[in-house]
Amino acid sequence: MSTRETVIAYLRAVEAMDLDATAAMFHPDVLVTEHPNRLNPSGKRYDAAELRAAGERGKAIMARQTYAVRALTVEGERAVAQIAWTGELVNGATMRAQICSVIELLDGRIWRQEQYDCFEP
Repeated sequence: MSTRETVIAYLRAVEAMDLDATAAMFHPDVLVTEHPNRLNPSGKRYDAAELRAAGERGKAIMARQTYAVRALTVEGERAVAQIAWTGELVNGATMRAQICSVIELLDGRIWRQEQYDCFEP
């Protein structure tokens, strides 16, 4: 699978909140850096176990979410995705964010990700 195909498949698995499919795409040494944002002012770093726990928390509060990929630039095993995200909470409220996600593969799997989430008021 190409870098583009892998990243799109990964984003679709995250969008579907399919934790098993998402976990299967992670390199054993995966590290995701969430830069400070409105929901997480201090930012955070996640390894595979922390990503699974975050996914479980997300599934508990999200009814559904969509990742509209506005642009995807790929160079080798590195991709930069510009995404319009919409999330519907289980209480019916809607959240929106503009996201820039920098994703690096190693051995065809998600190895590093830097997440820049800009939540709308």
